[in-house]
Amino acid sequence: MDAAYCPIDDDGDYIQLHTIIASGDAALVVHREDIAIKMAIVYEHYTLEQAEENRSKIRREQEVWRRIQPDFSTPVQGIIQCLGLRGDTVEMRYMSGGTLLKWLEHRARPSIQLQKRWFRQLAIGLHNLHQRRVIHGDLLSRNILMDGSLNVAICDLGASSVLPIDTVMVDAVDDYNCSIWTDLCQLGLVFYEIATGRMTGISLYGHGGSDNSVASFPSRDMLPALSKRLWARDIIETCWREGGYGAAGAAGILAKLDKVKVPRRRR
Repeated sequence: MDAAYCPIDDDGDYIQLHTIIASGDAALVVHREDIAIKMAIVYEHYTLEQAEENRSKIRREQEVWRRIQPDFSTPVQGIIQCLGLRGDTVEMRYMSGGTLLKWLEHRARPSIQLQKRWFRQLAIGLHNLHQRRVIHGDLLSRNILMDGSLNVAICDLGASSVLPIDTVMVDAVDDYNCSIWTDLCQLGLVFYEIATGRMTGISLYGHGGSDNSVASFPSRDMLPALSKRLWARDIIETCWREGGYGAAGAAGILAKLDKVKVPRRRR
């Protein structure tokens, strides 16, 4: 292939295309042994300004990781493990199961037991983000990864915001109008996709005015209807109500999970 179409890694070497496991507007992820390395998209023909623009986004994400996981040897529950921040890259544990989105699109609906496990793991991950005064901002099923044992973890912090450590999170919004409540709303959409197998495609952006970069909490009529027989109905509805979990935030989901009773199937 023409070298002009091969991206260059942080060391200036061409990236083998078959090693790229994810790619976005400004960054890509390369699989090397047991590590997934996120780096800026840079081509040989890029100007210094183009390369720097993409690399600056990686450096911004590195600051998020320094807040979340200052000790790379100690993972944070519910969040993909960061292994290092070498140069303008983010080195992470490789998750062999791929994205939750891909799993849901190509597999049968998971058992309720597995659904509850995923709900718990994701709620813990989001709670840990918010405890560290980080707003995710893009919590979608494509940004959740799975390991070989079907455990899920939140990833892709490129849109995340780091707030001052003394921030009262229930009242806070970032520069894009994201908050713990928009994070919880998005988590509710992920829960809906897990529990029903239906992908929503609903975005927080583009319906709050002329500025598509600013998020807005969707009205209830923009969100899917929920069957009264859906075991997670109350959990999801509370995610979709701004401020619904109160001061507990994402931890409130764990309390509801502990109380929920799933009816047994009749034989």
